[in-house]
Parts: sequence; C-alpha cells; structure tokens
Amino acid sequence: MDELAITDAETHIVANPWKPWVFVRLHTNEGVTGLAEATAHGKPETVAAAVEEMSDFFVGENPFDTERLWLEMYRDEWFSKNVVNTTVCSAVDMACWDIKGKLLERPVYELLGGSVHGDELRAYANGWYTDTTDDPATWGEAAQRVVDDGYDAMKFDPFGTSWERMDREKFNHASEVVGAVREAVGPDVDLLVEGHGRFTAGQAVEVANELAQYDPTWFEEPCPPDSINSLRKVAEKSPVPIATGERLMTKYSFRDLLARTDVDIIQPDIMNTGGITEAKKIAAQAEAEHVSFAPHNPQGPVATAISTHVDATVPNFMIQEVFQTYDVDWVDDLLVDPITVEDGYVEIPQRPGLGIELDMDVVDEHRYEGRDDESVHTINLFESDWETRNTD
Repeated sequence: MDELAITDAETHIVANPWKPWVFVRLHTNEGVTGLAEATAHGKPETVAAAVEEMSDFFVGENPFDTERLWLEMYRDEWFSKNVVNTTVCSAVDMACWDIKGKLLERPVYELLGGSVHGDELRAYANGWYTDTTDDPATWGEAAQRVVDDGYDAMKFDPFGTSWERMDREKFNHASEVVGAVREAVGPDVDLLVEGHGRFTAGQAVEVANELAQYDPTWFEEPCPPDSINSLRKVAEKSPVPIATGERLMTKYSFRDLLARTDVDIIQPDIMNTGGITEAKKIAAQAEAEHVSFAPHNPQGPVATAISTHVDATVPNFMIQEVFQTYDVDWVDDLLVDPITVEDGYVEIPQRPGLGIELDMDVVDEHRYEGRDDESVHTINLFESDWETRNTD
C-alpha cells in the first residue's frame, strides 16, 4: 500500500431543514473514494472550510495510516480541543476507514474486530414529537405512534426552553408530559429523557427524583457539559441512571468523565469526537469501568451507518439513536442503498467499507445555499417551539 495516497477532499452541504448535513469525500490515486460526515450542530460552512484548511495534514498521505493521521491532526493544531477541529479529524478518519474497507473488500466493522452483536442493532427513536403541543396528551399520542412504528425505546425533551431552573408550573408540566408518555406506551418501553444540558446540579437532582416514578431508562445530559463537578453531584444522587457525553471531544474528556463521575452511559458523537479510531478507544475506556456505550446521533443515514460499524464491535454497546423514521421525507433517497431501520433495529451495512454511497442527484437537489437558504432554520434548543423544528 506504499504508493496509495489521498489526492483531494471535497465537501457537500445538504440542506436538512433543521441542521444542514456536511459530507466529506476523500479521493485517492487509485480511484477509490472514502465517505464521511462532518456535521456539527451549526456552522456547516465553517466546518467545510476547515476541511480545506487542514488538508495539508492528509492530502498526499496513505489512508491506511489512521493512527498517525489522527495524532498529527489533533496534536499539531494548536487549539486542538474544539468541535470544528475534532469534527475534521473525525471526517478524515472515517473516510480513511471507508477506503481501507473498500480496498480490502471487507466491511469496516470486520476490520475493527468483527461484530459481537449480530447483523442488526437495537435503536431508539428521536425526532418523533414535532406535532406535540403544551397538552401532555399530544405527547402520549405521538409516543403511541412510535410504538406502532415498531420501536420499544424513544427519547424526548419535555423541558421546553428551560435554563438552569424551572418554576413549579414548568416543573409539573414536564412531569405530566413524561407521565402521559409512560401511560400511553406502557411499562415495557424504554423512555430516555433528554435534558440538553439545561439544569443546575440541584435542579437536576430534583427533576430526577420526580421522574423516577415513571421508570425512565436514563436522564440524559442533565447539566451543562462544561461542569464535570455538576455531573458528579447528579450521578451520585440521582435515582435514575445518568447518560452524557455528546458534547465531549476525544478520549481525554471521556477519561476525566469516567474518572470523576459515576455516570451509567456515555454518548460520544462519532462524527465530532474524533471518528472511528477515537470512538473505539473511548468505548474501551468505558468498558473497563462497566459503563454502557450508546452513541449520540441526531443526524441522518450516513452518520447512522458509520455508528453501526463501531457499535457492532463494542462489547458494552447498549442502543443506537436514530432520527431516520421521523426525518425529512427524502431521507432514504440520500443513499444509493438506504439504511434499513425496521421494528426498532438498524441493520449493519455488509458491503465493503462503510457500505454506503451518496446519491449525488439528491445531494445536488438539496444543496445548501448558505446562510440565506430559506429552507433551513438551524435548531436552537432555547428558542420557543424548537420541538416542532419549525422553519418559518
């Protein structure tokens, strides 16, 4: 493989209405390309520009050298621990793994050690509550539809635009929403309650104590991610298991999280935290502490496919987040061979590499037109009615 080299990188921004997707394709001198996703919560053009600005790290290099490329891209950038930099590291790493699998004619998960979970993985639904209102009954009705669609696990944020603390009316309303969902779906469905980093430690513990009556599977990101001490306090006192990690970058942050708190589930976003190479290391850190691994994935089918290759090889994998059932109506058209999510399980692609390719006609049809693109309204979780993903 000594003569193999990356020759170019191209980026494509697709106008998903609430969060533009950023895709990266690496080209090689042997005609094999590698696909990756580089979506962060916002700033799609900034990330795309960073791919170009950081291309000196990987253009001309061998895509089989994933460990060295990751080290140099992270180490040699002076302010390395920021989401733009780590997202570029992630994209290059994932695209290189795709190239390796294609050249070796094996799916990536086999190169990572093989599946310990079979050919499909349990998934939970997100993005399903866009038609809800302030009436808790509408949440119950929406949740029942999720069960009808085959899922036995679902995630939702019942806290509106809360920040740090809630008054008693909002507190009680959030409890009523969770209660309505539990009543609608019964006792055998996992309810994953999302906090989006909203609360002080004290308020989060109060919320957890209230939610315990509804038997949620976890309380996610109860506190802002910039305070491990807050998470430690909540994890020590919460009667509900704590999940977190979507906004932590690289193994270094997860080392501190696992050492200083008793969280039960970690949720690295593989698109942002460093890619496949780094995700495997993060999962191994958690495995050593008997902490579950449930990757964050608020994106589309490309991110889902990439996540499944890692999940399959992680002994402590728990469950995979997917939005696909409740995403844009053209989501399955984005890939030449769509990812299958059926009865609450997602299939692991079996073709060489990541097993996915973009349909470039669909990419071109939905190409992002920049900040003035009226089809896009990037979600703000502290903006009124964010739950509806309203683009008006």
